[in-house]
Amino acid sequence: MFLKTKKRILDLIDTVLEMLEVLHKLQSPLDAVLDCEAAVNAILHQLDKEDEYPKKTVMQLQSIHVFFKEFLKDYTLINELSVKELTDKVLLLKEILKEEVKEELNIVFFPYKASMWDSLSSVYEAAKKDKNCVVHVVPIPYYELSGDKDRLVYEGDRFPNDVEITYFKDYNLEVEQPDIIFVHNIYDNYNTLTRVHEYYFTTNLKKYTDMLVYIPYHISSFILPKKGEMRLAYSLPSIDNVDKIIVANEFLREAAILDGVPKEKVIALGSPKIDAMVKSLREDVAYPEGWKEKIDGKRVYLLNTGCMFFAIDPFLSVTVLSNILNISNMDKDSVVIWRPHPLTKVSILKYTPGLAKYYIDLTEKYIKSEMGMYNNIILDETDDYLPALKAADVLISSDGSLLRSYLLTEKKVIFLDKTLPNNSLVPSNAFYYFYNQDEPWYELVKKFAKGYDPLAVNRKGIASKVYANIDGTCGEKVYQEIKRSVLNPKSKGIV
Repeated sequence: MFLKTKKRILDLIDTVLEMLEVLHKLQSPLDAVLDCEAAVNAILHQLDKEDEYPKKTVMQLQSIHVFFKEFLKDYTLINELSVKELTDKVLLLKEILKEEVKEELNIVFFPYKASMWDSLSSVYEAAKKDKNCVVHVVPIPYYELSGDKDRLVYEGDRFPNDVEITYFKDYNLEVEQPDIIFVHNIYDNYNTLTRVHEYYFTTNLKKYTDMLVYIPYHISSFILPKKGEMRLAYSLPSIDNVDKIIVANEFLREAAILDGVPKEKVIALGSPKIDAMVKSLREDVAYPEGWKEKIDGKRVYLLNTGCMFFAIDPFLSVTVLSNILNISNMDKDSVVIWRPHPLTKVSILKYTPGLAKYYIDLTEKYIKSEMGMYNNIILDETDDYLPALKAADVLISSDGSLLRSYLLTEKKVIFLDKTLPNNSLVPSNAFYYFYNQDEPWYELVKKFAKGYDPLAVNRKGIASKVYANIDGTCGEKVYQEIKRSVLNPKSKGIV
């Protein structure tokens, strides 16, 4: 029996107990007795559906049913003594049901983009291993907000083969009434580039569950929020619909509480995305077709550009991109993997439409095409970023989820700025800097070709200074903590 169903039955039993408190005092007890009898019949009907028939519970219910039948035949049997005897039977019923009827958790995951599934995958794996849990993964449709016309997108066919997918039209929230819902997007109608279908707004999801859990689709920044600076959608009204928020470290938990999020909502357990990176580092990775031939024996530079890369300062961005794509001209034994954010094209169409032709020509004509001018460039538009991170010897990036995952590799980073801000948990001497006038990026490329890396020692153990549970156990710990919160809501867990 699903937990929510069991709770409803227990609530129904409590209602019967409340009626029994006043039953012998009523002048006209007919309606009350009929209501109690209807409650008993409803419980019996539900128990008949159980795969493992709860014999003791049913027998106790039947004996209670006999009492109400007798009361209906003769109201004079309703007195303080008989009601006390019946109350004892109902109290015993409650204990028998709690013990005999085992609860299952009905859990659903509502991801929207396949490339963001890694933020939920290790939690899903933990739930799937639980024999007292029924799990559904329901990729939900979303809109790309690229201009005048919103485009509806569904990516359910792009998820890993080992994830059993339920088509969203085959999953009925009203019928399922899940005990736990996991989501990685709570922006509802407040997002500017993508928007999940309105049926999956938190305002609607909360109607059907008592535990709506938000796990951000990104790894939170190692740059501490300044006073009053909101993180993880804290400023949105949708945060009120969420029961639990998983954050990457204690610093973010403290910041969330300072920003007004109730402390019981925020749990600092790390990011399940880090689990995916840990797994990747431990195992061999399957590279996309054509990669291995290009990267074998080469120094691999991975360029990571965010979805707003071309929106903030488009002309500077084009110059920076052009320079980096020419690294192989300075180092003949190198190759560049460029991984633009999956929403880059949508962002360009919305904010800098004048660059749309440039971007399409660059990616389609000059990089992807075999006749293109960039022979040592790999354009990575796959849903899985882990092969690129595993292949890279040097990451060129500003702050973002890929950089935060890359910290676990302890490999070289060229940060796309002059330095890190003062409120960074990562020490400034862990990275090289693109705009460092004393040692600019092009000089670094030449030096790296000769084995230069004096900052290697500063990157040792750096991820553990920033994030909780970086040993691959985050998803399991998140699942167990949420399960505990649902099964034992009054107990004190991790806060």
